[in-house]
Amino acid sequence: MATRTLNKLTAKQVEALGPGRHSDGGALYLVVDEHGRRNWSFQPKSAGKRREIGVGPAGKGGISLADARKEAALMQEDVRAGRDPKAERDKRRAAPVKVSTFGELADEFVKSQEVQWRNEKHRAQWAMTLKVYAAPLRPLPVDRITTDDVLKALKPIWLTKPETASRTRGRIERVLDAAKAKGFRDGMNPAMWRGHLAHLLPRRQKLSRGHQRALPYQNMSAFMAELRQRQGQSTAALALEFLILTAARSGEVRGATWAEIDHQKGVWTVPAARMKAGREHRVPLTERASTILTHMRAMGDPEAPGGGLVFPGPKDGKPLSENAFAALLERMDYADAATAHGFRSAFRDWAGETSQFPRELAEGALAHVVGDATERAYARGDALAKRKKLMDAWAGYCEPKSAGSNVTPIGQSRRARA
Repeated sequence: MATRTLNKLTAKQVEALGPGRHSDGGALYLVVDEHGRRNWSFQPKSAGKRREIGVGPAGKGGISLADARKEAALMQEDVRAGRDPKAERDKRRAAPVKVSTFGELADEFVKSQEVQWRNEKHRAQWAMTLKVYAAPLRPLPVDRITTDDVLKALKPIWLTKPETASRTRGRIERVLDAAKAKGFRDGMNPAMWRGHLAHLLPRRQKLSRGHQRALPYQNMSAFMAELRQRQGQSTAALALEFLILTAARSGEVRGATWAEIDHQKGVWTVPAARMKAGREHRVPLTERASTILTHMRAMGDPEAPGGGLVFPGPKDGKPLSENAFAALLERMDYADAATAHGFRSAFRDWAGETSQFPRELAEGALAHVVGDATERAYARGDALAKRKKLMDAWAGYCEPKSAGSNVTPIGQSRRARA
């Protein structure tokens, strides 16, 4: 007995085939009439007679090829079991189907994806935006969410929190895509940007981009003098200067461990798992940065639970908090003028406007990806020696100019705290 071929049709053929009855195998047929109307038909044979059972419309807006095959497979099981396939189909369609709410599916999506995210902060941001900023959507069944619903969630923050709003929109879009993949939704995603919300909301370039507040690089010397006056009592002050001198991100500095520091070579190697781009980053240490590390080693206790951290926080085994630098800048009356992340912008502006160092070196110091894939394939090294000269120049520019201000006060306690 010859083996029957299944899945003969393709999605393109479903859209393009002319009038006639076209077999997909398994008793499933695409029937196209003379007017071009397309319908799925299940046509099993029994006692030599063919029976025709409608499955539903095909083509755009109708039942997809994959779903038609699933329905046909269920009816084939009914035929083999001696049940009436049409009656069983009607029972399935009449049975109530529980559709998840957006909140239920959003929480499920975050849980399924969090294994891919490198740090707890990223997981927390996803969960927070989908709970707080997408709150109007959470009680709604995902199959009933419309463009107006999405706009109601986004409009209150679109102008005031543009960066957060943009990320929230993208996360809503992904959750609704997942809903469609699970069969809870059909049609266009109402949170889609291109060709949809792009026509209903202001574009990002017309909004404040949410840049971090950055101190003008011309003020760095004076700021550094003030910062050093606080370093006798504050681990955060030493960590912030180290951040400035290395052009690193807050999380990279707060999470730095002694195992990442090579004192002999004067290099701090941040592992890929702690980098935003997911790539290992080597940071050349200036003389002043190395001095800060020497101070921290003397102030710390390598045998304590937090001994592995370069800049430990008040609780043993824990790094400085995310708010440590913000609180320090607040105490220094710089909260309205600067953020920890903004010092990276100050460094980049200084390098681009006053130095002769190539753009690629400055971008490399910031751990930014430079050039296209081909260019990066040929640039195998990270120009560490050249970047060392760049960072030395930056440290020299930031050095306090007033007499005696380059002396760092050292606290009496073994472990100074912010």
